[in-house]
Amino acid sequence: MTAIFASVRDFGYQQALTGDSLVNQAQYALDNFAGFPETLADETKTELYSGYQLRFGENNPAKTYAVVNDHYVLATDEQVKNKKIEKIEIGVAYAYSYSSQEFGKLKTTSPALHAVVGAVREKFSTYASNKLGDLKREAKKILNSGKTATRSTLDFTQSMTKVFEAQGKSVKVKQDRGDTTASVTKYKTAVKAFWDTYNK
Repeated sequence: MTAIFASVRDFGYQQALTGDSLVNQAQYALDNFAGFPETLADETKTELYSGYQLRFGENNPAKTYAVVNDHYVLATDEQVKNKKIEKIEIGVAYAYSYSSQEFGKLKTTSPALHAVVGAVREKFSTYASNKLGDLKREAKKILNSGKTATRSTLDFTQSMTKVFEAQGKSVKVKQDRGDTTASVTKYKTAVKAFWDTYNK
């Protein structure tokens, strides 16, 4: 939907506001994402993309498909009402409910579904990549313009603390998901051992 502005003046104000928001967001990324914009931890990227996915879903609502002779076609009103016809709603949330491995298998088990899901995944992938690119470019502008004087510079100890905190959340999530290599208890012990050794 095209935004409606009260006037050109209002449009100018809204554009400036959007620009300011991106600057603030890039500053947040610089302050909270270790190594950004040159590097980005996998766990942080996963959470970031999860946010992108929410917005993408708002702009691209799930569509109802009718399954006809093993083909997936956009359902007509009649097909939606017909309870005898198999239907499925496919949007970004459904598309990414498949792991990469599961999605790959679809190409063999259900080529038609793979094509529809693949189109959604590809569209979102481009969208998210562009959003991250915008954030990185703005962060680099801040760094190059010397505006980092307003950000708090973390020393090594503070940076490592942030890294350990982030990975602490990650190991808990992975343990809860059944990852047998993830152990909150072992992680806490390892972190304590690191600091005990480092602070000698």
